[in-house]
Amino acid sequence: MPALPTPSEPLFFRRIAKQKVWGGRALAARLGLRADLEGPLGETWELSDYPGEETAVRGGALDGVSLRALMEVHAGALLGSSRPDPDGRFPLLVKFIESGDDLSVQIHPPDGPLSPTGVGKTEAWYVLGTEPGAAVICGLKEGTDPRTFAAEAGDARVRAHLYELAVAPGDCVFVPAGQTHAIRAGVTLCEVQQTSDVTFRMYDWDRLGLDGQPRETHLEQALAVVDWQRGPGAAVRLPEGAASGRLAECAYFGLDLMRPEDGMDLERDGRARTVSVVAGSGSVISPEGAFAPRELAFGDTLLVPACLGSVRFAAAPDDTLELLVATAF
Repeated sequence: MPALPTPSEPLFFRRIAKQKVWGGRALAARLGLRADLEGPLGETWELSDYPGEETAVRGGALDGVSLRALMEVHAGALLGSSRPDPDGRFPLLVKFIESGDDLSVQIHPPDGPLSPTGVGKTEAWYVLGTEPGAAVICGLKEGTDPRTFAAEAGDARVRAHLYELAVAPGDCVFVPAGQTHAIRAGVTLCEVQQTSDVTFRMYDWDRLGLDGQPRETHLEQALAVVDWQRGPGAAVRLPEGAASGRLAECAYFGLDLMRPEDGMDLERDGRARTVSVVAGSGSVISPEGAFAPRELAFGDTLLVPACLGSVRFAAAPDDTLELLVATAF
């Protein structure tokens, strides 16, 4: 492979589309996808260094180069003081998800021996759209008895123990490892998570998968990672009219919403950031002229390497722009 130049501009990526039994059709239309999928589109992986699912750069000097190749050669320039994951991979994975039907009742393990890969999965959801009555499951009801829950978690009786949270566009829900959860039907969201794909399903609503067979569940592993000390989740949103603010923070990332108008600079602190366009359109520019301007549209997800200088975002004329910004810790 020829020597790869050091990244000198924000990196856009080619998404990976995934069909799911619980997916829908609206997200594909909104993203302008013409993916050849036989089933409904469940999610798109917008930025990923997960093994076998690495996204590639779209446009610019590094067009076609995978995030994996960049991490192998320029991890320091990409990450700065951000930590790679334990396997040396880019630590964050960004998805868009549409639940045409309920996702399974599930849970993710923490880092360590309870995860088959050693890497856990903590995530946060930013809600983009909802149908009337839409909700998510995030945690167990207060006072849930562990013994009773263990006996009932693998069948329809589990519903009596699940904490359901109504959500609306603009809500952010933090979902740490160890919290039972599910996205109910009628929700479209952007998810920022650790670079992991470990999910333990408890209950899948008695349905069949795309192959016509019941989907695998992992009840024993799921029950082993329930965090009984953690209460139900909550929805957080930026105050009306606020230009920016933090929505979630954990050991792995901080998540902020930015609403640039005429222009807003991304704070420089020597860490890697992912930026996802969750509403409107605009552009990303270098105030110093270090890279050519790029237009932004809904669904674009870019990586701002730690080594870059000033990066500015601005809304298009007569439009709004909302950006979900994840800082890798």
